[in-house]
Amino acid sequence: MTPVPLELPLRPADAGELANLIFDHAEGKPLTEDTRNRLASRAGALKLETVKPYFGSLERDPVHPSAYYLAVDGTAADGTVTGQLLYLALANAPTGSIYRKTLLIGRMRRHNGPECVINTTPFGPQDCANVETFAERINKAFLPQPQGARPTITVEEDFPAAFTLFRALQRRTGKNFAALSGDYHAGVWAAVRAGWRQGYTLAADVDAETTGEALREAAGFSRYSCTLGTGDAGVKAAEALHEQLRQARAAVRKGGAFDFELRALEPLSSDGLREVVEALKAGAHPPQLVDAGVVDAAQLEELAQAARQLQVTLSFRYGGESPAAIEAMGRATAGRWNYRVRSVAEAETVSECLL
Repeated sequence: MTPVPLELPLRPADAGELANLIFDHAEGKPLTEDTRNRLASRAGALKLETVKPYFGSLERDPVHPSAYYLAVDGTAADGTVTGQLLYLALANAPTGSIYRKTLLIGRMRRHNGPECVINTTPFGPQDCANVETFAERINKAFLPQPQGARPTITVEEDFPAAFTLFRALQRRTGKNFAALSGDYHAGVWAAVRAGWRQGYTLAADVDAETTGEALREAAGFSRYSCTLGTGDAGVKAAEALHEQLRQARAAVRKGGAFDFELRALEPLSSDGLREVVEALKAGAHPPQLVDAGVVDAAQLEELAQAARQLQVTLSFRYGGESPAAIEAMGRATAGRWNYRVRSVAEAETVSECLL
């Protein structure tokens, strides 16, 4: 535990109000999404001035059932807002062992029940070790996963807003379209704060020059997207990169499946797609997604048919296409697609056309 500074990142009284709410309504009960939603609704009646809680993140300690973790935004006395992870435990519970360097917020007397102790840990997208610890040791559901055959909308910016959109789309359609591309820890952090436990893909752009330590640092991603060179040389370079990814993930104990995406330098025909995918499958380095580049409507049908036969997902990048063109893509691929966009606004545009 670290010494208490002159200014705390949030007001102890506000943290105490949250602790009372959680212990009064969650203690001794299953911690479900409904429970989290009820807590969020009840928190609206609290007059919290220095804490903004994200109840979707609420988790029990994996060892001590009377201890809880909750991601919040805290406002210090000087107005500075920081992401924090509260650890709320009954006073008779053992000190948390997952985060060693925590800041004591206070020992609080509860309205109805034993005292509790509240500590906090920095928890912003830049607090990489703390974010990774949460996903690895508290709930692995927050780790990115391969997407399989599900359709995805891959968003490159504003991950918290992206998860808000994904949740709205899931409520509307019953389907999970969640995928991100960019900073790994920012993606995991956003998933935790959003309480997104349904699975999501997190993609990294790599190339033949991305080797060694850089690949090991990228080992947590669930999709790797690389440019496909032309001819046999391009196929061999993709094979070599796929093997390097396997080894890099194994070196840091990140074994298991991942998605491999190819981005064609030049538009691929259906025959070109077959040739590339079959060559990589023969070498035990099969791609799961292929971005065939910009193709016209006549080629799209043949390309989509080849992709279905090869069991690969066609990937597209939004470039301002008309709604009719996006709708045609959705029909041709029979619902097995990935659409990569920059912003949430673009994701909304694409989703309206596809869904």
